[in-house]
Amino acid sequence: MNDFKMVNTKINKIGGYIAAAILIGLVIFLFYKGYQIRHHFAFTTGRVVEITKPGWRNSGDYSVLFEYVVKGKMYGNNNNYNYCSGQSRAGMKSLLVGKQFPVVYAVKEPSGGFMLLTQQYAEKYKYQLPDSVLYYDSVLTCK
Repeated sequence: MNDFKMVNTKINKIGGYIAAAILIGLVIFLFYKGYQIRHHFAFTTGRVVEITKPGWRNSGDYSVLFEYVVKGKMYGNNNNYNYCSGQSRAGMKSLLVGKQFPVVYAVKEPSGGFMLLTQQYAEKYKYQLPDSVLYYDSVLTCK
């Protein structure tokens, strides 16, 4: 019986080490992806395809689903922002769906792009939104 407890204890320790290693690896991967989009990025144009409620893990008023193409391959993602209060989902759909906006993506990992709908967010990438997009920024941020 004693041998069983020792083996079980060793297995539990090994399992704990494996879980810790996986968690550390995941954190390193997330930092790497964040580093890539902050330091090795490029721009393209994307199109808004849908406005939904944000998922249970996401904050924000609405989720803006969009598609964009990089080197002939289609990608999709979503932005979850806190917009100016009083924006209805129907109003957001009529304002944004089908429209094109700049998208920033990591050069080495284009699948994690972000649509630049507000100048405040675009400034993180030293990007000036075109005048045609500034109208949407003013509506979304109540400027």
